[in-house]
Amino acid sequence: RNLEVPLEGNWSHSAGLAMGRKCTPLRFDSLSFAQLTLSGRTVTLCPQPGGAIVRSGPAGLRIAAGAPRLDLAGKLGATPIRIASGPVGFAVPGMLAARSLDVALGPADSPSRFRLANLNARIDRDVAGSFAGTQVLLAAVPLDLLDASGDWRFANGRLTVAGGAFRLEDRERDDRFQPLIAREATLTLEGNRIVADALMREPKSDRAIVRAAIRHDLSSGTGSADLAAESIMLDAKLQPEQISRLALGVIANAEGAVRGTGRIDWDQQRVTSTGSFTTDKFNFAAAFGPVQGVSGTVHFTDLLGLITAPDQRLKIAAINPGIEVNDGELVFAIRPGNLLEIDGARWPFLDGRLTLEPTRMVLGEAETRRFTLRINGLDAAKFVSRVEMGNVNATGTFDGVLPLVFDENGGRIEGGMLASRPPGGNVSYVGALTYKDLSAMANFAFDALRSIDYRAMRIDMSGPLEGEIVTRVSFDGIRQGTSARRNFITNQIAKLPIKFNVNLRAPFFKLVSSFKSLYDPAYVIDPRTLGLVGNDGKPLARPVQPPVSGATP
Repeated sequence: RNLEVPLEGNWSHSAGLAMGRKCTPLRFDSLSFAQLTLSGRTVTLCPQPGGAIVRSGPAGLRIAAGAPRLDLAGKLGATPIRIASGPVGFAVPGMLAARSLDVALGPADSPSRFRLANLNARIDRDVAGSFAGTQVLLAAVPLDLLDASGDWRFANGRLTVAGGAFRLEDRERDDRFQPLIAREATLTLEGNRIVADALMREPKSDRAIVRAAIRHDLSSGTGSADLAAESIMLDAKLQPEQISRLALGVIANAEGAVRGTGRIDWDQQRVTSTGSFTTDKFNFAAAFGPVQGVSGTVHFTDLLGLITAPDQRLKIAAINPGIEVNDGELVFAIRPGNLLEIDGARWPFLDGRLTLEPTRMVLGEAETRRFTLRINGLDAAKFVSRVEMGNVNATGTFDGVLPLVFDENGGRIEGGMLASRPPGGNVSYVGALTYKDLSAMANFAFDALRSIDYRAMRIDMSGPLEGEIVTRVSFDGIRQGTSARRNFITNQIAKLPIKFNVNLRAPFFKLVSSFKSLYDPAYVIDPRTLGLVGNDGKPLARPVQPPVSGATP
């Protein structure tokens, strides 16, 4: 509409018509093509060196021109559009090439941007070509498509992209998701409607993560994406931190499959997203030990923000913080700011219950993390059976707490404690004494204390998990049990109030071994390793009571 084109050229019978032998400004009030309408602008077109923009002769009509840059604005359907570029050249029939093309769609303060480093096309009955070095930045969706390339075709008012390849990145300052890649993606633009489909993969393993089916209306700025993850297989080739860095420091050595669906909806004001992901059997290593057989479904009220609904529940077949515990349940929620709130976890444990108390942690952040495991009603006999102490019997019921702290220095127990319930119980060694070279007094002591009844027992634990845990076992109200060997001396000793303290130092996961070795001499290579016997085979003199007790029995 209202096109102004300066006309300058020549014609000859032999050569035909030649027009535009120098750069020519084109002015117009509007230019419309299909759904694209550009408002009043001036575009300067230049011929090839020594040529003309328009030629018409025996070979037919030929148009060839170039523009040093474009600066255009208008509407695509009802959507504002601005087009800027570096050099652009075209020939009809022939080719089109554009460099540094920048297309902005939508309001000036929040546009969606399409940036193409290179755009090439063949111009014939339709227009088709390729593109590379492309960025797609949708204002409403905080995910960017980078380094996109592929083939495109425009015919009958329909733009089609095939063989699309790109990298998807999180736009947040602190990325929640690691980059994903796609290839063989497709897109169509007809009227104002974009429809696209892409299978996203983790780049290192090339594992399929999620398929996205996208729809977007350029006129209203509204759209949606349906997400489908058929089976995300996690193993040595693919770990959770390769999908989201928020998994670092939380889980490792993951094995299992996760499936799920999600939905993202957006308009010019906001983005909403939901999703649900399920696993039937998921294993991983956590700070407090290996976790086996996690199952259940997690519901996200904000999938992009990784925010869940309250009261999410997962079944846990087994955890092993030193002793395997089975058939538990974890209750949790993920809040804004990547805040993981553990509302608690519970397991039946040796006729009692093991409970993880409520705690909080910020995912993906280096911070001091505290877990408190509480034990209620542990049956000592079942504990001995679980850890396979074949030569030891025990009775009694115990309660306690195991505070665990994890920071940059590793993990440690701070103030762990188990205490027996009244009226106490018995600990006895029921096997044969293996080492016969102990002294007569050592054999006498062992037989006398083969079985002891206690009124109260307390086990205190502290120390680094990767180093030596200091364990203090205190027996109070001790007397000989029914299976201990009795004589005049032991009968007199039984009248005294005896308190028996034992200190152990051992790596955390060897505590059970150390405890077993107290009562089973065959379990250790040599009693000298316990510091009870010297190199000469004679027992070492050690005080039974601390020095502060003085002469008190």
